[in-house]
Amino acid sequence: MNHIDRYIYAVVKYLPEKDRKEISEELRANIYDMLGQDHSEENIVRTLEEMGSPFKLALSYMGSEHYIIGPKVYHLYLEVLKIVALAAVIIGFITFTLELITEVGSISTIGGVVQLIVSGFTTIFSVLVGFIFWVTVVFVIIERTDSTDEVLHSMDKPFTVSSLKEIPNLERKKISKVEMVITMILTIVFLYLFVYRNELFAVYTRSDTIRIFNEDVIMRYKFMILFSGALSILVSILKLIYGRWNELLGIFSSVDALVNLGVTVLVLTNENLFAGGFIEFLEGVLDKTGMSLDLNVQLAVKGIMAVVLLATLLEIGTSLYYGFRKVTAKTDKLK
Repeated sequence: MNHIDRYIYAVVKYLPEKDRKEISEELRANIYDMLGQDHSEENIVRTLEEMGSPFKLALSYMGSEHYIIGPKVYHLYLEVLKIVALAAVIIGFITFTLELITEVGSISTIGGVVQLIVSGFTTIFSVLVGFIFWVTVVFVIIERTDSTDEVLHSMDKPFTVSSLKEIPNLERKKISKVEMVITMILTIVFLYLFVYRNELFAVYTRSDTIRIFNEDVIMRYKFMILFSGALSILVSILKLIYGRWNELLGIFSSVDALVNLGVTVLVLTNENLFAGGFIEFLEGVLDKTGMSLDLNVQLAVKGIMAVVLLATLLEIGTSLYYGFRKVTAKTDKLK
């Protein structure tokens, strides 16, 4: 009954994961009702072709054919937007808290508190708008490139069973959705704070706020940092779409890890990365202990780079292993 399994998969792959099992069972029952007692391959092929394009059938379950993002990835698009919204709220909370710490002594009126709260909501809104735009662009590109042939086939050509694709191998390792959600949230939060609000990375004392990073250096690497972060978000989105490891994800994840490593090393090895005020603060702290500032900074940077290098090698190794490992083909009934 491979034709039936492939047809059902071709329909439900466009639908939200929570609905797939119920709809696949309903479809299977309808198909067998239409087949009657004749389960010959000829009758199966004729019945499935009478049912028509899996893409159009999926649209009927979705309830509408009008989407900026196509039905194949629409439910994932909504999930990613929820992730972006959560990241924006986290960013707003962090910026509000740190700004409250730095300005608590200068706020003397209710108007000052209100202004600070409004600033927090403005941050959330600006982050939401920016990331929603780029997430939408990414999903439009993914949906168009991945589904164009199927969409055109459903519109311009009569459906044939021979056009059905094989069911992806379900023995490949499943990708943790929770892990991808956490990765995307942390990436978005880091990108925004490090690139656009790096003044918040500071040592907060009772009398002063000492910036840790040199803004000019960060701005010099701004494009590379944003590109690296965007690539990581794209890879996470692709992992959510595919759900299981494959060769493409193995390659993309490895490239992403190498790009992140390169940008990290480039930024960390810039001798002007740390702000002058922070260097003076460290000198004052270390002088009291008799320790060398240069030596300790070098050790700290080397330690961070060693950890990043090991993490990169581990990421590349696991990505290539899960992406390319040989598994037994599986074309059993869709579950």
